[in-house]
Amino acid sequence: MNSQTEDVSKIDYYARFHRSGDIADLDKDIEQTKQALSLSPEGDPCLFGDLGRSYECRFRHQGTPSDLDHCIEYTTRAVSLTPQGHPHLYQLFSTLSLCHRKRFDLLGHAIDLDKDIEYKTSALSLKPEGDPPMLSALGQSHRLRYDRLGSLSDIDKAIEYGMLAARLLTNEDSNLEGWLQQLCSTYRERFKRFGNPSDLDMEINCRTRVISLPRHRYDAPEQFILLATAYNQRHNRLSDSCDLQKAIECNIRAFWLAGPARLSHQIHALINLSILYLSRFIVFKDPMDLERSMEYNARAYSLMSDSHQENSTRLHNLGCLYYARFQYLGDPDDLEQAIDCSSLAASLAADNNGDEAEQLDRLGHYIHTRWHYLEDENDLHRDITHKARAVALTPEYHPELPLRLESLGRSYMGKLKFAKCKCSYRKTQQLALDSFRRSCMSEVGNPAIRLDSGVSWARIAGGLEERLNGYQAAINLIPQVVWLGTTVVNRYQNLQGLKDLAAEAAATAIAAKEYALALELLEQGRSIVMNQSLKLRSPLDDLYSVDFSLADRLKKVATELHTTASRPHDSHPIIPRQPMPSPEEVALRHRLLAKEYADLSSRVRQISGFENFLKPARGAELVSAARTGPVVIINVYEPRGRCDALILQPGTTEIAHVGLPAFNSEAAADVRIRFGPLLSRGNLTASERGVRKLPVQGNTSNFESLLAILWHDIVKPVLDFLGYKPNTCLEELPHLTWCTTGILSSLPLHAAGIYGASQVCVSDYVVSSYAPNLTALISSTPLSAATSILGVSQEVTPGDHASLPGTVEELAHIRAHVNNTLSYTPLTNGEANVETVLHAMEHHDCVHLACHAQQNASDPTKSGFFLHDGTLDLVSIMGRSFKNKGLAFLSACQTAMGDETLPDETVHLASSMLTAGYPSVIATMWSVWDKDAPFVANKVYGSLLKEGKMDCRESARALHYAVTELRKEIGDNKFERWVPFIHIGS
Repeated sequence: MNSQTEDVSKIDYYARFHRSGDIADLDKDIEQTKQALSLSPEGDPCLFGDLGRSYECRFRHQGTPSDLDHCIEYTTRAVSLTPQGHPHLYQLFSTLSLCHRKRFDLLGHAIDLDKDIEYKTSALSLKPEGDPPMLSALGQSHRLRYDRLGSLSDIDKAIEYGMLAARLLTNEDSNLEGWLQQLCSTYRERFKRFGNPSDLDMEINCRTRVISLPRHRYDAPEQFILLATAYNQRHNRLSDSCDLQKAIECNIRAFWLAGPARLSHQIHALINLSILYLSRFIVFKDPMDLERSMEYNARAYSLMSDSHQENSTRLHNLGCLYYARFQYLGDPDDLEQAIDCSSLAASLAADNNGDEAEQLDRLGHYIHTRWHYLEDENDLHRDITHKARAVALTPEYHPELPLRLESLGRSYMGKLKFAKCKCSYRKTQQLALDSFRRSCMSEVGNPAIRLDSGVSWARIAGGLEERLNGYQAAINLIPQVVWLGTTVVNRYQNLQGLKDLAAEAAATAIAAKEYALALELLEQGRSIVMNQSLKLRSPLDDLYSVDFSLADRLKKVATELHTTASRPHDSHPIIPRQPMPSPEEVALRHRLLAKEYADLSSRVRQISGFENFLKPARGAELVSAARTGPVVIINVYEPRGRCDALILQPGTTEIAHVGLPAFNSEAAADVRIRFGPLLSRGNLTASERGVRKLPVQGNTSNFESLLAILWHDIVKPVLDFLGYKPNTCLEELPHLTWCTTGILSSLPLHAAGIYGASQVCVSDYVVSSYAPNLTALISSTPLSAATSILGVSQEVTPGDHASLPGTVEELAHIRAHVNNTLSYTPLTNGEANVETVLHAMEHHDCVHLACHAQQNASDPTKSGFFLHDGTLDLVSIMGRSFKNKGLAFLSACQTAMGDETLPDETVHLASSMLTAGYPSVIATMWSVWDKDAPFVANKVYGSLLKEGKMDCRESARALHYAVTELRKEIGDNKFERWVPFIHIGS
C-alpha cells in the first residue's frame, strides 16, 4: 500500500467514525495509521499529526489518560518534522496546547499549563493578523496560571491577550460577551492585588460594553451588580461621590431587572444598596441615608429564608448600621441592637461554616465599646472571650490576624485595672504583651497596626531587653508604613503617627548603654523620607543595572504586598463587608506573597555588592559619619526624663555618651515657644527676604537668655567632654556637626553662648554644621574642585512679593569672584523659570538661589522657592537625583525651617537639596535681611574661590568666617540677623 492509499484508507475510517459514532472505527483508524507509519522509516509529519488527532478524539469520547499522552507524543513528532512556516503547524500547535491543557485539568501538573501557553503562543506567531479565539484562549491560560501560582506577569499577559481579542471583534460577534466578562474579572483581580484605579476604569469600560450588547446575550442583573461594585471600589479609592451615586443607580436597576424570578439577585442588590447608603451617610452625614440603609437591609432580610446562608452577612451588616447610628446619635439602644445582631451573626456563621472569626471579633469590639461607657467588668470578660476565640479561628497568615491580636491586647490592657492581686496583674499583662508581640511579628497584615503593636509591646514590657526588642520590631516596620511606593505627600501624612518614636526607643537603648543600637534606632526612625531617597532608592536603581528582571519582579511583588496588606488604619471600620474570599484563601495568597518577597530579597543579597540590600545601617557603619570632625547626636525624650548626647569622632569606632540632665523635652519646648515671638512675622518689606518681624519688647535680652540656656545645658558639656578650648585662628577650629532630634531640630545650637561683657560662645570653639541624619553625611562627599556655578535670582517676583535688589548684588559678587576661572551661568528674573532652573542644575556643580522662599505650614511638600513662573517646590527637588554636586547656597528665607508637626523629618528646602544630591548646603533658619544676604555671599565665595578653584569641602568654614564678619559689621546683639545663617551637610 502506497502512502496515498494508506492516507485514503485512514481518512475513511476517521470519517466513518464521525458518521456512526462507533468507537471501533476510531480504533481501526489508529491501527491503520500506525501501520502506515511503520512503512515510512523517515517518518511522515502528516501521518503523525493524524495519529495525534485520532488519539485526542478517542480521549474526548473515552477519557483514557494514556490517549492524551499518545496524542502529545505523536503531535510533537509531527511538529519536529514539519518545516518552519508550514500552514499545518498552526493546527498541530493548537492540538498540542489543547492536550496539555486537558492533561493539566486532569492531573494538575504545572508543566502542562506551561506547555499549553507555549504552544498557544507559537500558534499565534503564525497568525500576524490576529486570531481572536486563540488570543482569548491564551489569555485564559495565563489567568489560570496566575490563579494557581500567583505570577504577576501572567495577569498582565491575561489582560494583554484579552484586550487584543476584544478589539478584533464587533458587538455582533457571539463570543464577545464571554470574553469581555473574563477580561473584566481579570481587571478586577489585578486591582485587588495592586490597587491601581486605572484597572477599575478599564473594568468599568468593559462592563459598560457588555451592557451595551443585546439584552438576550448577557445576564443583565448580574452585570449591573458587578458594574456597581466597580463604581463603589473606585469611590472607596478616589472618594468621588459621583461613583457612589452611579453604584447606587446600577444596583437599583439590577433589582428591577431581576424581578421576583431572580430572588438571589434582588437580595444581592438590596444588600449592596444598604452598604452604599451607609457609605453615603459617612460622607455627607445625612440621617436619611442611614434610614435608607437600614430600610434596604430590612427588605433584603424579608426576602431571605431562615436557613439562607446570607443571613449571617445580613445581620453583620445590620449590626454595622446600628453601630454607625450609635456613633452618630449616641443612643445606647443602637449599641445594644448592634451587639444583638452581631451575636446572632456569629452564631449563624458558626453553624453554616461562615467567617465566625470576623463576626466574633466585631462582636467583641461592640461589647468593648459598651464597657467604655458602662465600665461593667463582665463586658470586658465577654469582649476578651470573643476576641480570643476569633484569634484562635484565624489562620496564621490571614492579613486580619495582626489587627485581631492588637485588639485583643488592648482588651487585656483594659482588664489590668480589675486585677485582684499582683499575680493576676502579671498574668494579664503577659497575655497583653504576647498578643502585641504576635501582632507585631506577623509576616502579613497592615504594617501600621503591627507597628502600633510593637510600640505597645515595648511600653508594657518589664525589662530593658524586652522593651528594646519591641522598639526594634516596631521601627523595622517603618519602611512598610511609610512606603517608598507611595507619593512623598502620602509618606509625610503617614509619618504623623510616628512622632517621637525614634527618640523614645533611643532613650531606652541609651539607658541600657546600648549606644550603637541607639544610633541605629534613631537613624531608622528619623528623616525617614530622606533616608528612603538617599539609601533605599539608589540600590534598586543599581539592581536594575545588574539584573533588570529581578529588580522589576521585586518592585512588583513589593507593590502588591503593600497594597493588599493595607487597609484604612481603623481597627473596626463601620462599612459592612461584601463577599470575600475564604480566610484560608486570603491567608494562602498573603503567605505566598510574603514568601516570594523574602525569597527575592534573599536572591538580591546573594549578588556581590548587594549583601546589605535595603537593610538598615548598622552601628559600625554609622560611626563612619564622623569624617571631618566630631558628630554630636542629641536625643531628648520627656517620658523617660532624659536628654543625652552621643558623640562620634574620626578615627575611632567608639561611641561616647554625655548625659545632659539639666535639659529635657519640656525645657526644649519652653525655649522653642519663647523663640516664637522673637521670629514672628508681619507684612512684606523691601528690607527682608520674607516677612517683617513685628516689634517685640526685649528682643535682645530674650535672645541672650535663650542662647545661654542652650550653652549651659547642652553645648558646654559637649565641648568640655571633647576638651575643646577657645581659638581665634579660624583654620585651627575643629569642625563639629550637630545632629538633633525632635524639637531641638529647630533650635540654634550653633549660636549658643553667653553674650555681653564676659562673652563666650560656641563659635569661639568650633565651626558648626548640622545634619538631619547620619546617612546624609555617609552618602556623599562634597566636590573638592567645583568647576561650574549656577546663579539664580529674582529681583522682582510676580505676585505679592517685595522686590529684592540685593539679589542683583549677590550675583555680581559671585561673578567678580569667579573672574572667568570657573564656568558661571546667571539666570535672572524672567529667565529663571522652574523647568529652566531644574535643567540648569543638572549641568552645574553648584547652585546659588537668591529669591523669596516659603515654608508651607499646612503642606510642607509645597514649600519652595518663588521663581518667575511658579514655585520650585520640595517635591520637585526631591524628585531629582543629581550626581557629583557641590554646594547649594540657599540665599532665601526659611530654607532650613522645619515643620513643627514633623520635627524629626527635617521637612525643609535645605534637606531636599541634600536629598537631591547636594552634600553641602548653606541655608537660613528664618527670614534674612536683603542687605545681609549679599554681604554673607560675598564673604563666602571670597573665602571659597581661591586660585581658580572652589573647594566645597570648606563651605562650613567659609560661612563661619562670613557670619563672623557680619557680626563685626552689625554687632553681636543683632541676633535675628546673623543667627539664621547655617551650614547643613558635609
